[in-house]
Amino acid sequence: MGIDIKTIAFVLGITHLIQILVFIYQYRVNKHIKGPGWWLLWSAFESLGFILIILRAIPSLTFTMIIFQNIVILLGTIFIYIGLIKFFNRKVNFRFLGVFFFSFLMLHIYFIFIHDDISIRSVNLAIYLSIISFTTAFYLQKYKTKSTIFTANFNIIIFIVHGCVFAYRAVLIITGTSVTEVFTPSLFNFIPYFDALIVSLLWTFGFIMMVNQRLNSEISEAKTHFELIFNTSPDASIITQIENGLFIDCNESFIKLLGYSKADINGKSTLNINIWGNPDDRNEMLRRINEYGFCENFECAFRRKNDRLFVGLLSAKIIILQETPHLISVIRDISERKQIEEEIKLKNEELNKVNAEKDKFFSIIAHDLRSPFSGFLGLTELLAEDVQNMTMDRTKLIAQKMHESAVNIFRLLENLLEWSRMEHGLIHFNPENIQLYSLANESLTMIVDRAKSKEIEITNIIPEDLNVLADSNIIQSVIRNLVSNAVKFTPFGGKIILSSKIMTNKTLKISVSDTGIGMSLSMLENLFHLGVQTNRIGTDGEPSTGLGLLICKGFIERHGGKIWAESEEGKGSDFHFTIPGK
Repeated sequence: MGIDIKTIAFVLGITHLIQILVFIYQYRVNKHIKGPGWWLLWSAFESLGFILIILRAIPSLTFTMIIFQNIVILLGTIFIYIGLIKFFNRKVNFRFLGVFFFSFLMLHIYFIFIHDDISIRSVNLAIYLSIISFTTAFYLQKYKTKSTIFTANFNIIIFIVHGCVFAYRAVLIITGTSVTEVFTPSLFNFIPYFDALIVSLLWTFGFIMMVNQRLNSEISEAKTHFELIFNTSPDASIITQIENGLFIDCNESFIKLLGYSKADINGKSTLNINIWGNPDDRNEMLRRINEYGFCENFECAFRRKNDRLFVGLLSAKIIILQETPHLISVIRDISERKQIEEEIKLKNEELNKVNAEKDKFFSIIAHDLRSPFSGFLGLTELLAEDVQNMTMDRTKLIAQKMHESAVNIFRLLENLLEWSRMEHGLIHFNPENIQLYSLANESLTMIVDRAKSKEIEITNIIPEDLNVLADSNIIQSVIRNLVSNAVKFTPFGGKIILSSKIMTNKTLKISVSDTGIGMSLSMLENLFHLGVQTNRIGTDGEPSTGLGLLICKGFIERHGGKIWAESEEGKGSDFHFTIPGK
């Protein structure tokens, strides 16, 4: 024959070097796939094996090449097996491979150094190559996946053919075919080289096809998973061109949240359909993406199709579609959360205000309780220590002072108890149709004596036939507190007038006017605020806490009315409150 075996071996070495370049590329590009790295080792060892075959022609190297040639070729085929098992993410039985290779190595060394027999060495290599080929075909059949089934079947056939070639070669040697001259141009010597040339090319093609099929399957699965996540996400998701905001796709949540159908957004941009509550927000989003590579939890307003605004959290990131940068954006409606946060904020502010007012209130109460109690205790101490030396008039005076202190303490405690019951909702509200004139007169019975002691004239000019819808106990408490305050801050010989006026909105305004000392503007502004101390001493030294006015405010608001005051220093005061008419 005209073809030289050394030339074929050289060609095989060149082809395997090309395969090495192919698998280096595959290994670097697809590092998450484990097989190509082992196939790279196969190509490298096969190339080395054929180089060793060529070097056998050099007499000084022949023995050394004989030692390593078959070992390197078998290792290359084992690496194919390992690469395929790893490719399918299965566990490699390295114990089996170790025993398999060690047994081959022992036989190979024995028939070199102890009993040199090239025929047995050739049979040994052929048998082990056929075993590893058939084993690889078996596991390839076992582990092949749906995405690689066609190429896997193709490779299975190649492995079976390869195994059969070397099994047939072993049979030929056993039946008497001579292998003493490995470079003799005979059909027997050509078969393994032609097999190596064709099979290695087919394997390379088959392995690369399997890698591509797996990549296509992974891309398809990733696309399916992305579409599933995209379409089932509870948040509104859209894909737009980054350059002009043109819509590419949207999910069902976007349609539900913003009210647009896919037909509405087809061929339009986010600016065209005006989904931005503030168009500058889109510029801010793009600025963040340009600066950080993404935009996360950007709070901004969006506009629904019905023109209603809502607050959303926007997250966006750049994705590449058909080599063009796009934005995938996710919008989460937080309107309800914002409303709850706002309500919580208001409640916290109210709570802080109430706590501050209560702290101030208890501070006021502690101060105002201490004063009358101190006076009362002082009088009792004076009476207890010196009663035997006191005249009757002196004793009577102290007793009168003690009575006044006890009355003041009682009234303060009564107001405190009433305020506490009101704050805790323990005062029942029972509105009924009542005659206001008679109710006001009943309220004045407890105050008349004090007014007379200061020669203050109280006049009730409320019409006798005027009826109101109110809780009689609560209205009595309000009138009593207001008139009592008027008496307290009106000097001797003053006047107090109770009057009423029907307002245009069918409510009734009731007024308590006095000719007392009046109030400054700052006192007037803080009159019904618990956190600010507005109490002062009456015109006859009467104590005051300001608590009565707070009780009045709570009671009137319970009726759905308002209470306010008008006053100037030295010109008296007018207190007004409103309640529903009949």
